[in-house]
Amino acid sequence: MKYKVLAADDEFWSRENIRSLIPWEEYSLEFLEPACDGEEVIERIPEEHPDIILTDINMPFLSGLELLQKLQTEYPDIVTIAISGYDDFEKVKGVFVSGGLDYLLKPVGKEEMVKVLTKALGVLEERENAKRQDETSRIQEHKLSSFLEDSEYSALLSGKLYGQSAAQTHVSSTSTFSEVATLMVKFYNITEIAERFDHDNLQMSWKIKSCLKELTGDAGNPIIFNNSNKMSEFLIVETADAKALKTLADNILKEFSMEEYGPVSVAIHEQTSSLDDIGTVYRELISALVTRPFSRSHCVLLCPEDKSGENQTIGKSAPVHMETELYHLLETGQRSETEKLIFKTCKFGACDDGTWSYLDVKQYVGRITGILYRYVQEKCPELTAQAEEAMDNIDYYMKCLNAPSLFAALKILLNSLWENGEDKESDSNSIVQQVEQIHKYIERSYHENITLTALAEEYHMDASYLSRIFSQKYGETIIAFLTRIRMEKAAELMKDQDKKLETISFLVGYDDYNYFSRVFRKKMGSSPREYRNNLV
Repeated sequence: MKYKVLAADDEFWSRENIRSLIPWEEYSLEFLEPACDGEEVIERIPEEHPDIILTDINMPFLSGLELLQKLQTEYPDIVTIAISGYDDFEKVKGVFVSGGLDYLLKPVGKEEMVKVLTKALGVLEERENAKRQDETSRIQEHKLSSFLEDSEYSALLSGKLYGQSAAQTHVSSTSTFSEVATLMVKFYNITEIAERFDHDNLQMSWKIKSCLKELTGDAGNPIIFNNSNKMSEFLIVETADAKALKTLADNILKEFSMEEYGPVSVAIHEQTSSLDDIGTVYRELISALVTRPFSRSHCVLLCPEDKSGENQTIGKSAPVHMETELYHLLETGQRSETEKLIFKTCKFGACDDGTWSYLDVKQYVGRITGILYRYVQEKCPELTAQAEEAMDNIDYYMKCLNAPSLFAALKILLNSLWENGEDKESDSNSIVQQVEQIHKYIERSYHENITLTALAEEYHMDASYLSRIFSQKYGETIIAFLTRIRMEKAAELMKDQDKKLETISFLVGYDDYNYFSRVFRKKMGSSPREYRNNLV
């Protein structure tokens, strides 16, 4: 940072002597054009904003001591240094009484000037550091306050869902709103977004809300909060008409570009209601979200949805004969025909081209995995745990709109049904080394968005083959290992009673607390809350 220095002296030669005394630029100082008297200094301060003022004591119109007194009152942040040709104790005393940092006698030498400027720079830098610390503390307080507010409003959401009313929550500001409209912003790449903030959920949430606040403005005093149970969801509640909300939705999608944030959905609840009904409104917004196209694109959805039929999705589902046909192909070991049946039916292999809705994919995949799971239980029950893991992964990839990973997880589940002992040992040292590298990477980067497809692409291997080789070496699949590491780390973090469970969920790689809770219970035998209570 470059500081500005303004010198004031009524004698031309004295001004020029100060100008040429030291190479100001080398000390990161900008030497402003000197002033002829104190009045000129006062006139120039508002425009030039000097940080250091060197002033002669004896000047006409406004003396140096009078200038120092005025500066102390009106501009206390400016560092002042007095210069005089008289070694007068009373004047020296007056300098310090008037807030001056130091006092120099004419003729001023280079060494003395450097010494006093070093002192001045030290004062300025201390002030800057103090300001930065104050600003950091202020921001941290805002983030914590914002997070607590999120928890309150999120409790209102879930409380309403479970039959509580807004009056039973602690959100005091609900009474200030009678009729409000609601808009929800849903991010599908929230884990990747968190990586940009070093997985600091407070910082990420606060930053996104700050952007939304700026886009919304102060009109209508909007409520903006991040759903604590689903970190990927942000809600805006305000007194605005439908047209204003649609404009806001468009601006949000422009602000959060695909390149930086991945696909984003904005669901608008056009009908106004009391904030006390936010739970019902939230359910309807969630229902609207599932109608979005299953594609990596931005999307605006209206709720209640258009009933005219023009914008309704037709819906796609597995045909009635699918189960019989799929069973037959599995039993007869027809791999290619099985995959063709699953991925070609209704053109499911192209479900991310915009013609399928999220609900279409969810229903179709639910039907297929249901058939496969029943087959596993009946024909090869030893694969039940692996099938359940695959189904959890499939569900996760659907939520992320990640079609390639969804397809890979389905194919791994299918391949596991046909494994007959081949490739039980791998002789390739390079493959073994790659698998070991992946194992170490997961151990240290468990909180990142790790998918089997991404790992396979990174190491130039087929996803199914990579999964099989990893399982042979370590006795568990990649995703099972990742999940175990995450749950163990979550259990360790729970020892800190000050950390909220929702925060822990996010820190170990889950933006959806409900999903995290389900996985934790399955792996650890109890819910996160029960586990923490047992620790206590």
